[in-house]
Amino acid sequence: MSFEHGPLTSASTHGIAQREGMTLLRDSTPLGWRTLYASLVNESPWSAELPGSHAPGLAFCLARACKVVSRIGTVRRESTLRPRQFSVLPPSRPSYWSIEGSPQILHLYLHPAVLESVTQGDGIRLLPRLCAHDPVLDHVASMVVQMMHDGESGQGLLADQVALLLATRLVARHSTHARAAAPRRQLMAPQAWGRVCDYIEAHLGDDLRLDTLARVGGVHPSHLCRAFQANLGTSPHGYVTQQRLQKARQLLRAQRDSVADIAAQLGFSSQSHFASVFRKAHAMSPTEFRRLRG
Repeated sequence: MSFEHGPLTSASTHGIAQREGMTLLRDSTPLGWRTLYASLVNESPWSAELPGSHAPGLAFCLARACKVVSRIGTVRRESTLRPRQFSVLPPSRPSYWSIEGSPQILHLYLHPAVLESVTQGDGIRLLPRLCAHDPVLDHVASMVVQMMHDGESGQGLLADQVALLLATRLVARHSTHARAAAPRRQLMAPQAWGRVCDYIEAHLGDDLRLDTLARVGGVHPSHLCRAFQANLGTSPHGYVTQQRLQKARQLLRAQRDSVADIAAQLGFSSQSHFASVFRKAHAMSPTEFRRLRG
């Protein structure tokens, strides 16, 4: 990949995070990422004609739904952006946007060199998605938010891998290449994915069972396993473990609960089981993580 324009910075974006009235919570600048730029923003209502940007951008809603109106060229659309949904901000072309509400948004921009490495110069363009859901991109957004919260500057390799995953998914499902390709049967509808992910998030402390998750998604358990593997590259158990560990890191930083209480809250069979799973994922114990991150 050629980085002739240098690493991504806020100057490569549409500048939404820097608009008056926005509250910038975090951004990736101090982390030194080359292939991604991310900013976490509490937005206030706004509307503006945005110029084209150097890099393609995505706006993920993390909290608080909002009404969105967009106009790209002569095409005007409006919808409601809800948590776990995203919109695509096209590069190069000016576009008009209006936001009614105060959502929390993750703005994520991808270095053009990464996209070009996937498309191989075939003239593939991203489609102007508005308020769409994609379980893989949902997972990517969660990873990026966690990486920013961790605040570790040595994550350049991981950021590059996330950028490549993002570019590959965008081309496969959200580009003119996807539209031209033969239709593929969805393993699970977006609404079903949303129900399953929401249920897992709300029941991390429970003894989650495959048949329960399949019932929530309205599919057969074997179908659910194939869908998780195809869309997220992991099993339902692997995804639940990832979500439990993500929540565990948040609770450990908060310093309010003991390690034993956190283990019980998140459905681990014992404190030693929690410590074993945590150490395998992070090469340190929960207590060590708390001491370093507290």
